[in-house]
Amino acid sequence: MPNNKYMTYEYLLALRQNHAAWRLLRADYAPLAAAFFYKVFIVPKRRGIEVQEMLEALDMFIYDCSCQEGGFARSPKDYLEMWADSSYGWLRKYEYRGDWYYDLTAPAQKAVEWLVSLQKQDFIGTESRLRTVFNLLHEIVRETDTNAEHRLAYLKGQAEKIAAEIRAIEETGEVKPGLDEVQIKERFLQAESTATAILADFREVEENFRELTRQVQADVVKWTRGKGELLEKIFSESDIIRNSEQGRSFMAFWRFLMFSQQQDDLRETLSQVENTPALKAVVHEHSLAEINHEWVQAAAAVQKTLAQLSAQIRRYVDEDYLREERSIYQLIQRIESKAVDRCEKMPQGTFMEMDILPKVHLPMERRLFAPPRKTQLESPELTAGDASSGSIEAIFNQVIVDREKLRRNVRECLREREEVTLAEVLAVHPLELGLAELLGYLVLASREQSADFAEDKLDRIIFSRDGHKLLAVCQQIIFRRGEGQF
Repeated sequence: MPNNKYMTYEYLLALRQNHAAWRLLRADYAPLAAAFFYKVFIVPKRRGIEVQEMLEALDMFIYDCSCQEGGFARSPKDYLEMWADSSYGWLRKYEYRGDWYYDLTAPAQKAVEWLVSLQKQDFIGTESRLRTVFNLLHEIVRETDTNAEHRLAYLKGQAEKIAAEIRAIEETGEVKPGLDEVQIKERFLQAESTATAILADFREVEENFRELTRQVQADVVKWTRGKGELLEKIFSESDIIRNSEQGRSFMAFWRFLMFSQQQDDLRETLSQVENTPALKAVVHEHSLAEINHEWVQAAAAVQKTLAQLSAQIRRYVDEDYLREERSIYQLIQRIESKAVDRCEKMPQGTFMEMDILPKVHLPMERRLFAPPRKTQLESPELTAGDASSGSIEAIFNQVIVDREKLRRNVRECLREREEVTLAEVLAVHPLELGLAELLGYLVLASREQSADFAEDKLDRIIFSRDGHKLLAVCQQIIFRRGEGQF
């Protein structure tokens, strides 16, 4: 019978109030957070992402979402700091080699993957999973049975099957495939799902190790006895972490994965699987080519957590640390002990909600006072000039377009035709003043009711200016003969 203590009303009520995954699902901005986490962490299978990269990615993501749904109340930095807060627990912010990184927490990944699982699946394989259940049960029975007769019977049966298959191949020279296309696809998708689930499990394993680390730290902080007993307890706690079920399982996985023979075998197997004709349609969307590298990265993150635990243990047993002045050490110890006790007795549920994050402005962050600068204006007396100095050549070099002349040019072309284009007018009366004269024709056409601009047609007008040939492209303008016009 399953254990029903995890599905009582009291347990589910506490879970709804305190679990980070449930908190994400019922948040007002759950679509924003879940979609961003899925895009940044889940799909590319990434772990730690540098803070600046996260800010830029979230900024672009919010911009794309705002174009569809409207604006969001907070800035990308506020969202990241809020999601990394312990009251939310969706992101973990940590420092590594002088830089700060964000990583997705195990509860947040569970919530996102549960949302992904709601999508209707076109293909659901059951036969391969049934065989997996049978094979696992048979393996348990077979590998735990110490009866020699049973073991010999199993091995002889396997030998007979192998011998029969060898005889069939020698007689026919053919190898009959044991799986059809549906079975191949079903087993590949199950392998892909299991391989991806292993990556998700690593976040929870790492979080469990980190929780054990915090327990060790809390025990050391509240320790009041001698150094020998302290060392004994620290090393026993370290052994408990490594010898726990989760620790032994992880170390077995790490040793199995890091064998060069296993890695070569995995790469060769994946290469053969991806070249299977029955998997050509699904292998591109569910590729496992990089799964070995992704497993190593995820396992290395767990190893780094264990290394941090060892470093903290060494710090606690350091001679310099234990030789601090007694009064200061006891004061710090009392503060840390009360902090640990307070953490264990924190009130359950939400006791205060704020619509916005408070912003703290420290006094030393304020700018120093700077007196305003006064602008001084000089107002010299104006005197009348006598044109005895300077040059007035620029006055006579100005371009003046005679609009009446332009109107006469158009009217002259309209005497023989009902309508004429600007290009045809310029063929008879070329531009003499360059773009200024062309602009005059445009202004003339915009003010006349009998002139139209063709939006779908362009005219290429070539003219000469200062010995150079120039090209102007503009909408085609059509002048028409009308009463009172031109």
